Amino acid sequence: MCRRKPRPKLRQLPERWPRYTEAMSILNFAAGRPGLNIRPALHAIVTGAFATWVSVAIGAPEIALSPAQIRALGVATVAATASTGETLTAPAEVSVAPEQLEVISAPLAARVEAVMVAVGDVVSRGRPLVRLNGPQALDLARETQTAEAALTLARQSAQRDRQLLQSGLIAKSRAEASDAALAQAESRARSAQRQQQLQGVQGEQSVQSLSSRSGGVVLEVLAAPGSRVGPGDPLLRLARTDALWLDIRLPAAQAGQVGVGSTVTVAGRTVNAQVTQIGQAVLPGTQSLLVRARVSAGGSSLRLGELVEARVRVASTADGVSVPSRGVWRDAGQTWAFVQTAPGRYRTVHIDVLSDDGSSVATRSLKAGDLVVVQGIAALKSLRAGT
Repeated sequence: MCRRKPRPKLRQLPERWPRYTEAMSILNFAAGRPGLNIRPALHAIVTGAFATWVSVAIGAPEIALSPAQIRALGVATVAATASTGETLTAPAEVSVAPEQLEVISAPLAARVEAVMVAVGDVVSRGRPLVRLNGPQALDLARETQTAEAALTLARQSAQRDRQLLQSGLIAKSRAEASDAALAQAESRARSAQRQQQLQGVQGEQSVQSLSSRSGGVVLEVLAAPGSRVGPGDPLLRLARTDALWLDIRLPAAQAGQVGVGSTVTVAGRTVNAQVTQIGQAVLPGTQSLLVRARVSAGGSSLRLGELVEARVRVASTADGVSVPSRGVWRDAGQTWAFVQTAPGRYRTVHIDVLSDDGSSVATRSLKAGDLVVVQGIAALKSLRAGT
């Protein structure tokens, strides 16, 4: 004899009722909003919501809503579009190329008399920046004068010996020795003059002014008036800002999507740049790679050392689509979206996020034309919560 299987009773599903009550609360709230005349259809909405809850409770994969329910809950969809490219967002620091930097150093031991610039000043080529006072400047000038005097004497001696040689009064070897002495004197004079130029010493003065060879922005002032400095001590650090870089710290897992020549923009700025170099080693203490981009336009709105948000545009992903970021939501560490499968029917889809620039999400989990819910997500989540 065949025994009839007992029907499930409502008391066997008590844990489902709080979710149904939550959905009813949303409907009641929507019904009480001014300007929304849904009371004539409230009975149909409640009945449909109960039917939806029952279908979810028994494991149905979709949520079904009537047109009246859709209007009451404010459910709206947007079609997914074919992705034309992805955008990776990462922090970046504004820097300059090494050849754009200039360090003004003390040429010799001296005392700093004055510093005529401050951090942030824009200086032109040849403008005096620091004034030094040191006795070694006089020593260099004296050495140059001595070498030049010896050169004059050697030149006169060589000329006289050539005349005597032509007259047959001296041997040829003596004239050759005079020419050799002249060559040595010329070499010593050139060396002394070059040394004086390299040390920035001009004339017979102990006070010397140092200037920039190329100009730029003063990044750092390392000297103070009254302090003593030695040969080679740095006094100022400058940089030309006509060629700026963006040092982007990109997660190593995403760096493989970036190539040399990729376009880079800066959030909130009209700046364009191109990737010129991709680091080959992870930065210490991080899981990021240094990606360097050269600014090609809009550099005047950037400041050296400034931290900005860089957006790196990468090539389009095959079969990828783009959906609004407001259409996806996260639960238990995963990303989801509601997709309309038919009029009034919605199902939950797991989204594999390829990139997210804050306004749109690129994914391969959908195809172009899929209708993604962007409004009324909270209500659908409440109805789905019974699964």
